[in-house]
Amino acid sequence: MKNILLFIILMTVPLATFSQNKALNKFYRQHKRGNEVQNMKLPGWLIRFGGKMAIKNSNMDKSDEDLARQLIKKAGGVKFIYSENGTDIPKKDILQLKKDLMKDDFDDLIMIKSGEMDFQLMIQEKDGMVKNLFMLFNDLEEGEMAFVTMKLKIKLDEITQLVEKGMEEHYHEIMEVEEVPATEPIM
Repeated sequence: MKNILLFIILMTVPLATFSQNKALNKFYRQHKRGNEVQNMKLPGWLIRFGGKMAIKNSNMDKSDEDLARQLIKKAGGVKFIYSENGTDIPKKDILQLKKDLMKDDFDDLIMIKSGEMDFQLMIQEKDGMVKNLFMLFNDLEEGEMAFVTMKLKIKLDEITQLVEKGMEEHYHEIMEVEEVPATEPIM
């Protein structure tokens, strides 16, 4: 019986590795080394520990603190690449990464293009849960490139709640103004 359980466990380990996003991992492995490239890989427990310390030492009100604690529990590992000379990473590799992510069911949340600068924020969502967050900043004019990916287990409703809370705090005056009905022009 022990041998059967051991065999089952050993067979599920490779399956667990396939749950990682291949395109993101491949891009990270290929481009994490270089003369002008800094990279960092932080495990989820360290992100959660640092988040708890930051929350504890902040001066948030109780409701914000509770929301932050709920969200930090769902954070996973983070991979980060930054290059001051982003031209070291070929543009075709970045375009291929974006194409591969679209095939892997990533959706654009934010996409900004201005001249030679691109900013893209994407999520991978399955069954109402955000599994991966991906951010890419690429400025060909200045030569900077930043790549950040984070594993998550957060519901879309929680993201909506977070956005609404931020909108309420920063745009409270705009949201509270009553809309005046339009008047018909007299001819």
